[in-house]
Amino acid sequence: MTRLRNSIRAFARDESGALLAEALILLPMLIWGFIALVVYWDVFRTINVSQKAAYSISDLLSRQGVVNTQFVDGLSNVLQFLTPGVPDSRLRITSIEYNARDDRYELLFSRSPGGKVPAHTQTTIQTLRPRIPVLADLESVIIVETWVDYRPRFDTGVLNFTPGVSDQTFTQFIVTRPRNWRRICLQGAPACTS
Repeated sequence: MTRLRNSIRAFARDESGALLAEALILLPMLIWGFIALVVYWDVFRTINVSQKAAYSISDLLSRQGVVNTQFVDGLSNVLQFLTPGVPDSRLRITSIEYNARDDRYELLFSRSPGGKVPAHTQTTIQTLRPRIPVLADLESVIIVETWVDYRPRFDTGVLNFTPGVSDQTFTQFIVTRPRNWRRICLQGAPACTS
């Protein structure tokens, strides 16, 4: 019996395979951590790129006086170029003017290249009031809205214990004043003729 006891004690004190066992336990956690860091970095990169793209398009529009439909539709290509690796991106451009007498916004034009997003109407732009800065009478702004879809390349969830990063859509809402003109109009739009 003492021989069996001594063998069990010797086995319990033996640490020759501990490094291998620890490596087998920690290696999957290290690999998951590395992949999760890459995915989270990619999420923030996509948010940053989509925000810069929306501001670039807004700045480009703010320097125009009258735009035509080809110019507006071409901005969708600009958005796709500025957000590489994104599966889908959508854009809506809206020009509005504030009417102080009626205390309401007047829609000059609203357009989404390719019709991917419904254009704003006279009614829907009134709901944007909390998101638009206070405007003086007959002051106008251009609103650029973008939607950039994101799909993670890896699933970082762990057996339904942590959800990980799922498919998301990052939105931007940029309000910009025209730089050189009173308002920005779409060529042929009825609201811009007066």
